[in-house]
Amino acid sequence: MISPDTTIARLLDEHPTLVEVLADFHPHFRQLRNRLLRRVMAPRITVAQAARIAGVPPDALLRRLREAAGESEPAEPGESAAPTPAATPPPPGLANIPPARQMHLDVRDDIRRGEEPFARIMGAIKAVPDGGALVLRAPFEPIPLYEVLGRRGFASWTECRGPADWMVWFYRATGPVPEPAGSPVATTPGTIRLDVRGLEPPQPMVRVLAELETLGLGETLEVLHNRRPLFLYPQLDDRGFVHETDEPEAGLVRIVIRRGGR
Repeated sequence: MISPDTTIARLLDEHPTLVEVLADFHPHFRQLRNRLLRRVMAPRITVAQAARIAGVPPDALLRRLREAAGESEPAEPGESAAPTPAATPPPPGLANIPPARQMHLDVRDDIRRGEEPFARIMGAIKAVPDGGALVLRAPFEPIPLYEVLGRRGFASWTECRGPADWMVWFYRATGPVPEPAGSPVATTPGTIRLDVRGLEPPQPMVRVLAELETLGLGETLEVLHNRRPLFLYPQLDDRGFVHETDEPEAGLVRIVIRRGGR
């Protein structure tokens, strides 16, 4: 059954006609009709995140999708309406970041061309100087980045400047950053451990693939899982990763992943 954590990619693979349901909810999702743009947008965005982008209640969008897929009773009329959230003022500290410490990256044209901008964004975030910020321009709110960069100690402030024009400031958060479930942890030099046990599908695969985007040559990602991730292995092979799986103890599966070419 379609759930809030179902990715749009999986949703449209299983129910291709639901692209029209999404397009009816918000003009932004009309871009999903374009297969090139779908390749960029769909893999990282879940149904719950899609609802947030569209400004509609997640339960309403979920019920509408389930209805169209024949999985539930019809949604009540008027459920898709939601107030537009009020813009929040920028944190005071942003005004004090000098232009020399601001890194600007505009990925709007990348996404319109159907190109994946994630590697460019992660490369830019690594180069942000102390006390600086990455100022990202995108054609939609990049919700999946909040969690990915939040795990790396970055807070964010978002501004919608117009149709298909979002500006997001990513800057170093002050104080300790809580680690959510499924956060990567450095163990030994060159090795990152990612524990995805207990996460609901498709989150384990999403977390692993996101972490592999930043894995350098010679580095290793050690994934702790409840089971052998049969759907993950073809994704790793297609991306050129080498992987080994063992079961150190009952109920624990360990997958060691590194880039090919070593």
